[in-house]
Parts: sequence; C-alpha cells; structure tokens
Amino acid sequence: MEVPLSSLSWKLAWRYLRRHPQKNKLAFASVVSAAGVTLGVAALVIVMSVLAGLADFIGRSVKAVDAPVAILSAGSNPLPDDSVFVSNLLLLPEIRSVSPFIEGEAVARMPSRDTEAGCLVRGVTEQSFLESGLDTMLIWGNSPVVNSNDLPGAVMGVYLSEDFMHSAGDTILLFPPSAFFSSGRTGIGRVILTGAIETGLPVNDRKIVYIPLKTASRMFLPGGGYTGLFIEPEQGFTQDQTIEALRQTVPESMIVLTWQQRNPALYASLKLESLGAFAAILLITLVASFNITGTIARSVVERRRDIAVLKAMGASGKLVMKVFLWEGLLVGFTGALSGILLGLAGCWLISSTGIIQLPDVYSFHESFPMKVSFGEVFTAGAVAVLISLAAAMIPAARASRQEPARGLRQ
Repeated sequence: MEVPLSSLSWKLAWRYLRRHPQKNKLAFASVVSAAGVTLGVAALVIVMSVLAGLADFIGRSVKAVDAPVAILSAGSNPLPDDSVFVSNLLLLPEIRSVSPFIEGEAVARMPSRDTEAGCLVRGVTEQSFLESGLDTMLIWGNSPVVNSNDLPGAVMGVYLSEDFMHSAGDTILLFPPSAFFSSGRTGIGRVILTGAIETGLPVNDRKIVYIPLKTASRMFLPGGGYTGLFIEPEQGFTQDQTIEALRQTVPESMIVLTWQQRNPALYASLKLESLGAFAAILLITLVASFNITGTIARSVVERRRDIAVLKAMGASGKLVMKVFLWEGLLVGFTGALSGILLGLAGCWLISSTGIIQLPDVYSFHESFPMKVSFGEVFTAGAVAVLISLAAAMIPAARASRQEPARGLRQ
C-alpha cells in the first residue's frame, strides 16, 4: 500500500520523536525539549493571569473611586450647574447615571487630638456614593450625609482614618487652600467622622475624604458649579462606546476622560509590568527553543543513514525538511498543550487554596487575584509552537541538503 507523501513526513517525525534510533526506548531528548516548552508556557499562563487579575482588581477599585468616565472642564472654570445638560446626557442609551462631584486638596485637622494631615476632599451625593459601590467598601460607619444636627459627615480612607485613630463622631476641620489666604478663614469645612473606607489602593486610602456635595461646594466653589461629572455606562455598552457617544454630545468647553487617562501613572505602570513580565517569561520559552534546535540537530546526525536511504529512493529535500519541521512542531505543540494545562492548574491552585498570601499592605485581598483570559492563553501556546517551529528550521534545512552517498558511507 502506497503511503501519501503528505503523511509520510508526519509519520516519520512521530516515529523519530518516540524512539531512539539505536535503542528501543523513548527518546529522552524529546521529553526534555517538550518539558522546557511546558515550563515556559505554564509560567507564562500563570504570570499573565496574575497580572490580569491584579489589573482587573485595580481597575475596579479605581472605577469605584473615579468612575469609568468623567466629564471635566476644558479650562480653569468649573462645570456649570446645568440640569438640562444632565437630563440630555441621561437620554443617551449608553449612559446609566450622571453624578456631579467637587474635589480639592485640603488640610484635615482634629482639634480634640491635635492631629492633622493633608488629604483630597471629594464632595459627592449620597446617591452617587451608593451607586458607585463605595458603600460596600466601608470598613465601619455610614455614608457621608448631613445628620440631624446639621453637621455633615465625612468618610475617610482607612489609612487616613487610622492617623485620626478612627475617632467616630469627633469633629474634623478641613482647611482648603483659600482658607490660608483670607483674613476671615472663609471656606473652612466642619465635619464629623462617620466612617472609614478601604478602596483597595493604598494611594487612595491614605488621602481620600468623602463629604456631602453641598459642603464641598461651600469650601471650594462658593460661586456654584462642579469640578466634573462622573458617568456610569449602561450595561451592554463598553467604555469606548460611551465615550464616543459623549464626545458627540458635550460642547468644546468640556473634555471626556476615562479612568485610565485620569490616572496615567497607574495605568502606565500596569502596562509596563505586564509587558515586562511577558518578555521575561517568554525568555524561558526562547531558552527551551535552543534545546529544541540541539535535539533536532542531534536527530539529523543520528539519522543520516535514514535520510540517505530516503533520498536514494527518490525523496526530495523538501520532504526531508518537512520530517524535521514536523519534529519541532510536535515538540512545540506537546509542550504548549501540557504547559497550558499545567498553567491553568496552577492558576486554580493559587486562587482557590490561598497557597500564596499577599503582604499585609494588601489586606483588601487575601490571595492573588487571578483572571484567566483564554485569548491570552491561546496566544501563549501559539507563540510557543511558532518558536519551536522556528527552532527546527536550521537543522531541518541542513538535513534537506545532505548528500545520499555521504550518508550511506557513514
């Protein structure tokens, strides 16, 4: 029965990988080569999943504080208090909610304990505090509302609250910059500490203070207006779709920014970490590719007589080259598949058992946050297979140029 040339190269490659030419046993070099690819792919899957999970958690934490999209003034003037404009925004199908906010830097001082610290004051409505999910991040206390004594409440970041010893019910004075340059100390805010919040990001938990919107308006914008508007996209619409709809609606005096654009340093560091980790772990697979090159080069030397016989029987150099390319491809595919399975098992082990704990500074999460992206997993496997195939090119090309007579004499 005649064997098709298209399948002959594959069958020979599979036979060469499984058996040593002189010994009737498994080719150990093939196992080592596949194992190198396996470890590289598994490490790549685990690291990419950890970084993706961390980026997703940080993104959700930042979006809870800053919202996915914000509308700000393009100049130095605040946004006007325009209810008609807000109503028009809510008519857009891409938008679920619009929440005004006022923010500014201030010095917080607690006279009863003679304690003070710099902070970022943000005035919000009780509704926006609840809709953004910030209430679920409260460590203790309640949202910042005006109580029955007409004293506005304040919710501090957990680390900032620790500086003030979690003194619930104590009075805190908030001094905006204008208070230091006016004779009457106008604009000073008087609030009581009603709660502490842990957003998951120490940079926020060390400085953020939430107060009612009206209190912030008296402190920072007594003439009226807002610092900006927080936009929550409607379910079923992406952030990019929401931005596109807003940019066609808002006037030129306003700008639309994503949470990434409002936090460029944080977003850039996340991207840099992901790129650096991907490049570093990819080096493992590249090192494994040199082992594949050596393994197939050795296979070519050990099978010089087989190559000579094939060529003497009329096999072309292209067919011989395909045999050893198939070897590289099979090693890469086997290593990539087993590496993906091992990597997914590692992701499950880390996320489910808590075998690796984060330092105490990351008390917001007991273990590494994991997010497996099957697109990235497939990419990691495909890259490993392509690298393995490329590693087989040089020895395969040498095998295709081998002279039959020389191989039969050796």
